[in-house]
Amino acid sequence: MNLLDIVSNMRKRSLLTILGILYLSTLITFGIIYWKVANISSGEFFVFQNDININTKVTAFKKALKLNINNREFNNTISDLIVSEEYRRPIVKLEDTEHKKEKNFNVFTFENPLGEIWANYYYLSFQGKGITHMKVESCEEQFVNSKFSCYKLKISLYKVISNDKNDSFILYNKGNKMKRVNNMVIWVKDYPRIEEELFKKGSYFYPLSFYFTNLMENSVSFPDDSPLVLKGVANGSFKYPLWNFMYFSAVTITTLGYGDILPNSTLVRILVMFETTFGVVITGMFASCLFWNKI
Repeated sequence: MNLLDIVSNMRKRSLLTILGILYLSTLITFGIIYWKVANISSGEFFVFQNDININTKVTAFKKALKLNINNREFNNTISDLIVSEEYRRPIVKLEDTEHKKEKNFNVFTFENPLGEIWANYYYLSFQGKGITHMKVESCEEQFVNSKFSCYKLKISLYKVISNDKNDSFILYNKGNKMKRVNNMVIWVKDYPRIEEELFKKGSYFYPLSFYFTNLMENSVSFPDDSPLVLKGVANGSFKYPLWNFMYFSAVTITTLGYGDILPNSTLVRILVMFETTFGVVITGMFASCLFWNKI
């Protein structure tokens, strides 16, 4: 190989490298632009396949509540809350005036109790945090907002101090194997009827899998701000993940066009036209350069 061939090959490799970097830079730059546009428009400038949209909202919901629980059943339950439009449920945040020094707020729903999906959501979220048992510490009839009569329950949540998974399903009457994890307060309709049907007389530590869901199904209050977060996420007040739009950019520049994410505005369509054109031109130049010596 003479000197001219060496110089020619060096130039060829340099040009191929430059074109490769230019191709990747175009993909990444447009991906970031799409991502910015999506978040500014709250996703209105794109059309998402339903499962992508739901999964994005589920991820945003879990992130907002700092729920590090990654299993299919829990994700499907959150998805059910969104699909069943539970975010449209009328709710009100009221102050608990029992303790004047501390301002405690609870989220109430007065039209209907929480129901099965919310009950399953709270059961799985507590279970995911390692909680295995619950205990009803006290119960008293109260009027919520001076109008609505129901029963205020103070519940303690516990974790079994044991390596035996079967202990999670055992009913205890002593707390020597229990570690208190948290407390919660809920207001439950018709609690005396539920207590008579399900609970034993006396003080017991009940497995979370037994009667917890029955209490939550009949509750008219939420133990946390999950419904408020769900409402915000369902209405688009969250950030879309960047990787979705890197994927969209890759599909666009390679002209694959899978159709799971589509442009829904003139601005995005113009950007897609530019990126597709750049992609075709760069690919053509790369192919020409690759077979440079074969002409």
